[in-house]
Amino acid sequence: MAFWLFLLLNAVLLIRPEELVPEIAGLRLYLLVITLCLITAAPRLIENLQPGTLADRPLTVGVIAFWVAGMLSQLVRGDVGVALDFGSEFGKVVLYYLLLVSVIDTPSRLRVFVGAVVGLVVVLSTLGLLQYHGVIDNPALAPLQRLEYDTTGEQTFTTQLRSSGIYNDPNDLCLILVTGTIFTLARTATSARLVGSVCWLLPAGLFGYALVLTQSRGGLLGLLIAIVGWAWGRYGWVKTLAVAAVLLPGLPLLAGGRQANISMDRNDTAHSRVALWSDGLSLMTQNPVTGIGVRNFGKEMGLVAHNSFVHAYVELGLLGGSVFTGLFVLSGTMLWSVRPANPLLDRLRPFVLAALIGYAGGIFSISRNYVVPTFLILGLADAYLRMAYPHPPARYRVSPRLVGVGVGVGVTGWLGLRLLTSVLFGLGGE
Repeated sequence: MAFWLFLLLNAVLLIRPEELVPEIAGLRLYLLVITLCLITAAPRLIENLQPGTLADRPLTVGVIAFWVAGMLSQLVRGDVGVALDFGSEFGKVVLYYLLLVSVIDTPSRLRVFVGAVVGLVVVLSTLGLLQYHGVIDNPALAPLQRLEYDTTGEQTFTTQLRSSGIYNDPNDLCLILVTGTIFTLARTATSARLVGSVCWLLPAGLFGYALVLTQSRGGLLGLLIAIVGWAWGRYGWVKTLAVAAVLLPGLPLLAGGRQANISMDRNDTAHSRVALWSDGLSLMTQNPVTGIGVRNFGKEMGLVAHNSFVHAYVELGLLGGSVFTGLFVLSGTMLWSVRPANPLLDRLRPFVLAALIGYAGGIFSISRNYVVPTFLILGLADAYLRMAYPHPPARYRVSPRLVGVGVGVGVTGWLGLRLLTSVLFGLGGE
């Protein structure tokens, strides 16, 4: 029962029916469904939070540490109210994560969940496309008209596909389309019959078409990285380099439009975002350890960082930034190294790795540190690893050594971001 309720919870969270049909807003579907989920999954939740269990689950410990780092970033500033408010809001995301890793506890459930995500992405993309082409008229789905300037300085408008709820932003929609594409391929590869494989492959065309209409360059970058991540997980580095050599220059040109126009020219939004990264990172001098405080980047800079990793380092300092970066690095490292005995888990491994790496690439150009989709991906990796690594090797257990490695990864990530930002900013010229 808990698993099926959790699937319903994802439908409520991702599609947000109350935003599409305001008349049912008073039903408070999210609160109702998550309460039922927590009641039915309570024994498993409690078991997963036992100290002995947590010692084997560094990713879960990392998510809780990220939650604490967010509150601490404001407590050290004396802003107790903001800290408690963040603790409450992000606590809901942590609960979602804990539910995910508690109820997706068998390979068959993992496979069903992957298929359910594909179904939800079909709904999201179809709703957006129907609105985009004028078949329906729902203000909540209206495409975004982005004002930009061409090389002559003339104003131009780019129409970008959007959908409902969390995915009312083209970049977010593109990210879930990338995830949906990877999961479609995962279900295709794990189907026992040819008919099933063909049926599961069909949504990929829909997702590809919708992805192009989002005109999201960050999302397209995520797709490129996801494909490279899949090849890395499936074939190793040598063949992956060959795949990357073909895809990296070719896919943006195939997509065309805004997605093919990736430039560091000073008139391009890419350059302004890099400048924002640079200015944001300089704010860390206020408090390098705990940052300038959760939710303060936008207040200080007027905009969010448009880079989840920069955003984490600036708002939460080396403490929270290291945890956030470490969650992706540790997940990817463990997924790469594990070789599960279960045949289904073995076939799913490169796809889970691709979804993780692709999402990390996608959020490199948007700030999505505290939202459910980010922790859906991390939670899926954790759930997979719990099954593939019932008793992980000592190097992956929570220990002073692992904490030390995490600090090294965090500092390296921060230095890498500063170097990359400096190089990219320099490419913009004077």
